[in-house]
Amino acid sequence: MWVMRLQELTEVVGARFDGVVDVSSIVVDSRKVVPGSVFVAYKGVTIDGHEYVNQAVEKGAVAVVGERPMELPVPYFQVSSGRLAWAKMVAKWYGNPEKKLKIVGVTGTDGKTTTVNLIYEMLGVAGKKTAMVSTIEARVGDETLDTGLHTSSPDPDILWPMLSKMVEAGCEYAVLETTSHGLEQERFGDIEFEVGVLTNLAHDHLEFHKTIEGYADAKAKLFKRSKVAVLNKNANMYGVFEQAAKKVVNYDLAQDIRGITYIKEENAVFQKSEFRYGDEWAGMKTCLLGDYNLENILAAANAVRLLGIGSQVVVEAIEKVRNLKGRFEMVVNERGLNVVVDFAHTEQGMRQVLRMVTDKLIKGEERLIVVFGCNGERDRSKRAPMGKAACGLADMVVVTTEDPRKESVDQIFTDIERGCLEAGGVRGETYWREDDRRQAISMAINKLATVGDWILCLGKGHEQSMNIGGVETPWDEVSAVKEILAVSEK
Repeated sequence: MWVMRLQELTEVVGARFDGVVDVSSIVVDSRKVVPGSVFVAYKGVTIDGHEYVNQAVEKGAVAVVGERPMELPVPYFQVSSGRLAWAKMVAKWYGNPEKKLKIVGVTGTDGKTTTVNLIYEMLGVAGKKTAMVSTIEARVGDETLDTGLHTSSPDPDILWPMLSKMVEAGCEYAVLETTSHGLEQERFGDIEFEVGVLTNLAHDHLEFHKTIEGYADAKAKLFKRSKVAVLNKNANMYGVFEQAAKKVVNYDLAQDIRGITYIKEENAVFQKSEFRYGDEWAGMKTCLLGDYNLENILAAANAVRLLGIGSQVVVEAIEKVRNLKGRFEMVVNERGLNVVVDFAHTEQGMRQVLRMVTDKLIKGEERLIVVFGCNGERDRSKRAPMGKAACGLADMVVVTTEDPRKESVDQIFTDIERGCLEAGGVRGETYWREDDRRQAISMAINKLATVGDWILCLGKGHEQSMNIGGVETPWDEVSAVKEILAVSEK
């Protein structure tokens, strides 16, 4: 069993300890304490770890780190941030692998996962051994790791073992999805990023950050610790990010993309264009559709350009990248329907994908049908705007559940419906309520759609579970769609 001296761990949080105490683990959950553990207490969103300090000591904790004055029978170290102390100590425990990697961080409301994957592919095509951690998965060498349910930025006790594996695998680069929660909660410790990337900013997670300003400030923390910031010039609250950055490289869709055309080849749709790469222009072809994906490409291209990667490598990688699981994933069927599963779960994301479909893909009498819901116990302020966007841009909308957790489904629907009505929607004619998500999708496919129509199932994307009543229930949207189509095709 690996042990470390307490003195080594306390040094990284600015405390001094002269005794000789062996540490067997660092934990924040008192239930995981074993003899020899260091217990780190902090005030969380719903639980205050300080309330479990005595339990941790009784179970054998040899030291405690916390945020308030306490008198204990074991060494106690008071810090300003228990979360940051936890991350620093875990980093030390694993030998500070973050210092042996060139790390790129990607933040933003929408497009983070796609941009992370683009950077990962671009560096890979360039021959750079690269690892990545995103909402969908983590990749280290030939190994794919699960990052957990509904998680984009893992906690330190998950992230640092991954970083350690990256170093052991000989990786030079790591690309990390860096969420506002992860940044606000100090999950990244003292990591210094080679490049920090911003995709965009829209209303989301305000149940946590309270205001859009607080949300932006949390994301801006990435750029305070990045050598260079790659920023979307058109991002909401751009000035907050520019001010936080040490050095800025901007990208601008209107200035950096030209000659966009859509082409269809063997039942697949591509867009072709030219993009600015430093002082040159390069042509590209991609299956990543929509202006929002062009912005993701620009973000990734500018990031790797700063790392010394040439344009031809970038072009090759862009063409190689395919839609990720649950990102505008088309489900092939024999019904003549265009069924798509997408992760769009904000008003901005929804508007982007719906406008792309209506402007670029729908032809003639084809109609757009949307199935979506909103998370329970999360940002209520985005629900009505999402209802307004759906009913304003789609021909028909089926409102359903999406991780209601323990919140009333009636309340969630009422919030969404306000937006539907504001957009001129008529219940029973242009929008419907069906709480069972599988039945909602079936309704769209089997009752509302006709040949050629586009059916977009939004919000769940790649996720493999749905939280109902506080319990994670298995759910795979793509599989559900395939099953519904298979039955209806018989």
